[in-house]
Amino acid sequence: MSSQHSGNISKLRWQTGTATSAAPGRRKHGWKLLLLLAITAFVLTGIWIHNRVEDALHQIISENLQTILAADIAALEFWMAQERATVDSWAEDAKLSKLTQALQQLAATTPDPIRDLQSAPQQARLHELLDPLLDPDSYLGFAIVNSAGLILATTAADEHIIGHQMSPQGLADLASIFNEQGGWIQPFWRGQYLNHKSLQEDTTIMGVSAIITGEASRSQAALLLFVQPEKDFTRILSIARMGESGDTYAFAADGKMLSDTRHLESLKENGILPNAASVRAVLRIELRDPGGNLLRGYHTDTPMAARPLTRLIATALADHSRQHVVLERYRDYRGVPVVGAARWIPGLGFGVATEVNAAEAFGALRPIEIAYWVFAILLLVALAGLVIFSIIVSRLGNRIEEFKQLGQYTLEKKIGEGGMGKVYIARHALLRRPTAIKLISAAKVDAGNLSRFEHEVQLTSQLTHPNTIEIYDYGHTRDGVFYYVMEYLPGIDLARLIEEDGAIPANRAIHILCQMCGSLSEAHARGFIHRDIKPMNIILTDRGGQLDFVKVLDFGLVKDMNTTIEHTVADAIPGTPPYIAPERLSNPQNIDCRSDLYSVGAVAFNLLTGKQVYEGTSSMDIAYQVVANPAPRVSEFVSVDAALDQLVSDCLERDPDARPQTAQILIEQLQAIMGADSWTQTDAHRYWDQHPEWLGQNAGTE
Repeated sequence: MSSQHSGNISKLRWQTGTATSAAPGRRKHGWKLLLLLAITAFVLTGIWIHNRVEDALHQIISENLQTILAADIAALEFWMAQERATVDSWAEDAKLSKLTQALQQLAATTPDPIRDLQSAPQQARLHELLDPLLDPDSYLGFAIVNSAGLILATTAADEHIIGHQMSPQGLADLASIFNEQGGWIQPFWRGQYLNHKSLQEDTTIMGVSAIITGEASRSQAALLLFVQPEKDFTRILSIARMGESGDTYAFAADGKMLSDTRHLESLKENGILPNAASVRAVLRIELRDPGGNLLRGYHTDTPMAARPLTRLIATALADHSRQHVVLERYRDYRGVPVVGAARWIPGLGFGVATEVNAAEAFGALRPIEIAYWVFAILLLVALAGLVIFSIIVSRLGNRIEEFKQLGQYTLEKKIGEGGMGKVYIARHALLRRPTAIKLISAAKVDAGNLSRFEHEVQLTSQLTHPNTIEIYDYGHTRDGVFYYVMEYLPGIDLARLIEEDGAIPANRAIHILCQMCGSLSEAHARGFIHRDIKPMNIILTDRGGQLDFVKVLDFGLVKDMNTTIEHTVADAIPGTPPYIAPERLSNPQNIDCRSDLYSVGAVAFNLLTGKQVYEGTSSMDIAYQVVANPAPRVSEFVSVDAALDQLVSDCLERDPDARPQTAQILIEQLQAIMGADSWTQTDAHRYWDQHPEWLGQNAGTE
């Protein structure tokens, strides 16, 4: 049989050789055709991939813009509703009504309203009533105006305008206030509503108004509170922005900007706005397309009124019925190519827009385009490319083989994968005990990630509390991939426990929380803040026959209070929104160990109710609720001991000073509440006997 095969092979070779020698031109043209087909396939594939990636990127950008816009509008409406409620409550004050009525009667009877109103004794009593309520950080002052447009009273600094009549424009807006029973007054130039020389300064204000009613419930005057558009109004619109160039602002029906902008300094540097400290963007910027990039020296003689509105603003003003997203590049008021989203808010009489530079928004496409042309060049040297590809494949195969053995540890199988790396179960060559090995994903090996990974190991290895995960070893592969070896944790994390069982008994929850706090107590004593306490990072396992034994893991987001070096990933707020303390969202650099205790309270709420403290459709929505809304109480969902209900509520206080101040204090309070009704090993064994398979699983592999 061997000879037969040999003969067939010889014959085949010969036939092939004969055909080749008979038609050399055909072989030559055949390679050209194959190369042409390969190039064509590459070009078409590249175009298809580029288009698919661009479509996916468009979808992501659209969703991000809409989410940011919705979050900013929600925050703005919340703030404006609060301010409206404030002025409404003041306007209902009986003393204010009585004093206003007296000034009304005086204005109707005096021949000299300016002199008599300014010297009326009611002015002093009005200031005694309203001045203590006016927070100077929030309000510029107040005014009381009757329905005829006569100024009855003002803040002390403007009392010289009392008794004067409003301008025609002021009267027109005042009529709207009385028709709508109060509301918001859009930003306007100070002095615009009153032709008085002392008010012609170049500043802007906005206000909120309410009707002061008399005993007969007849509209008699309006109370106006004034704020600066550059402060809270602008700050709230900047709660969420997209990237480094994103900006959110309010705009009027005539296309003027009603809030300030993050681009203020560049506008001044390029002469678009006067370069003076007092100059702001409010009402000075018209959202019109200049025709070119003003930041790159473009100049136009076209007057502002003749320029068209930017595409986004024109679209939003043309259709008030819905939210608009423009993903085709257009020029903004600076002439910079941008994309954005906008929505007109009929109830407030203005719109809100959010934009981001197109170069930043579509920056992810640039590497793909570069890669495409690089590979196109490589395709022209196809033979060399095939050789290089073969070498790369060979090296990758060798690398995979090397990863199976890390020093004395043999990797057996992958048991988990998270944002920073993969986790394998492994065995030591001599000790033979099962361990878990975590190593960075090959696609994410860079200096920043490696520094954070090493930092996690170094800090965690310093901790010796039995409820903290134990680190056995760490090192680098020959290719420089960092890894560390930790104890293998068969069991279940709290997220899975809650998913399976829902709310758990209070005594078991306290048993778990006390062990968590024990681990945190040691970490806090060393100056470490975990910053990612959540159910997925808390493991229930078996240690030495002790069931329901807690292990706290994943110190990858830990903050070392002993150093100023930050090891988290840049422009990111570390942690998981439902469990992040409010101060970490509002002032992430000024936090302490009490932020972890808020997270413990959120986990406690989750355990006792089976629900998260805050539910939302997105991380941005949940983060907004954490900052803006008081946390609900456990007792709103389940029956629970009053002391435990109060303790969880104390942990979830937005003010860190109102929380338990240390993990040890929290342990003592939990133990006092538990008393004799403790969760015992008998209880634990009874529970785990119903779920023996869980001790065969490895938890906490994210």
